[in-house]
Amino acid sequence: MLRFILLLISTLCFGSLFGQMVSLHGQAIDYAGKELVFYTYREPVSHQPHQLARTTIEKDGIFALTFSVTQTIEIYTDLEKYRGSMVVEPGSSYQISLPAFSPRTAQEAASPYFEPTLYWLTIKGAKASDLNFLVREFLTGYNREITLHTVEIYQKKSTDTLKAIISRLEKRYPTGKFSYLNTLKTCSFGEMELAVNQQSKERIAKKYFATSGIALAHPAYQYLFNALFSDYLKNKSQDFRQKEFLKKALQGNFEGFVAQLSGAGYRKEAAELIAVKSFYDGFFSGKFDKPSMLKGLKEAEALSTFEPLKDLLPGILSKITSLQEGNSAPELMLRNQKDVSIRLRANGKFLYLAFFRSDSKESRAELDSLVSMNKKLGSILTIVPVSLDKNFADATKLWNIKKYPWELVAPVQPDLAISEYRIKVVPTFYLIAPDQKLILSPALSPSHNFEALFLKIYRESRFLQKRNQ
Repeated sequence: MLRFILLLISTLCFGSLFGQMVSLHGQAIDYAGKELVFYTYREPVSHQPHQLARTTIEKDGIFALTFSVTQTIEIYTDLEKYRGSMVVEPGSSYQISLPAFSPRTAQEAASPYFEPTLYWLTIKGAKASDLNFLVREFLTGYNREITLHTVEIYQKKSTDTLKAIISRLEKRYPTGKFSYLNTLKTCSFGEMELAVNQQSKERIAKKYFATSGIALAHPAYQYLFNALFSDYLKNKSQDFRQKEFLKKALQGNFEGFVAQLSGAGYRKEAAELIAVKSFYDGFFSGKFDKPSMLKGLKEAEALSTFEPLKDLLPGILSKITSLQEGNSAPELMLRNQKDVSIRLRANGKFLYLAFFRSDSKESRAELDSLVSMNKKLGSILTIVPVSLDKNFADATKLWNIKKYPWELVAPVQPDLAISEYRIKVVPTFYLIAPDQKLILSPALSPSHNFEALFLKIYRESRFLQKRNQ
């Protein structure tokens, strides 16, 4: 308790320098020694997790965190089989309880498709009039209506059922003082309306996004926005009548595309958000010219007048450019078995980065393949296997058994490394040049003929080096 009091005093004294602070505290004995990380999603374009705060839970289970927020947001924490969730308001303090610790099975941990079960964190002393209580009450009522009327909504597409459900929910949960809850209701109704009227996407998009306020960080807003505007250019391009409408967009002309969307009825802030989403999705679609899509995003960064979006654009752009071949590899801080921090450096040689997990059969097989490759290519290629094990001791055990020739390392911030290198499955590989630039992003694995491709790249590099001397 003393630790929390000191932390709270610090927050009261210095919190104003960093905006309105939120504090979370509690006790969870069965999480003792484990890391607790809270994050949120700030925008619907790249929808990448943004870390808010992290701490290691004390031996007695005590934990306390603080972070600054400018608006009411939903936050999350991954707790093995569960994903804890709650809504926090600026300037508020919450005493929370975590669910009983339940580790993932080895199969769940190895699967890229595993999704933790959502768990609403319990807030001690919460009242029926508090925002978290009202949000959960509405979602319970909304989900009950969806469950009872699934056939009418998703199969029969009944507009009468839709109207009746909205009417009942409006009476049960009237518009109140919490704008967060009001947005949740509106976007939930929009989700149902879209399910019933899939052929009226454009009309629904204008109804909910053309003139209404923008809630970039609201999960319900993000969900509905993506349901309506994901692959916007790709979908529009399938209609030959849209050829002229798409002309500016396909050229990467941000201002021109925003002007066209504004002319179609969207206010400027919404038009800018749609344009940014369109360029971002277009870049990854494989259907449009990538330099043009990137040009559109760079123009948005320079010319956007919607400040909340403009502030987020560098992060959105970095998700495109950070792993492009030819760009610098994302910075990666590692720690070894002695808990010494090491900065990843190519140090004049090519570097083969291998992210693995010891409970992955594929990872273990590729690590074994790396041993023979290391003997042949060690003089020109540095191999760096990086453990993504939840428990570093599991990787240590594997290293002790196999006697691998490399120093065992893991990221200092695993979730950041996974995000920066976009690791969805293990093992994942990258080839980095001596000047720290990405060459293969991602790279082939040892078992998929990486060695032959690398030798070709190495010979070409040596040839160019000699020619330029």
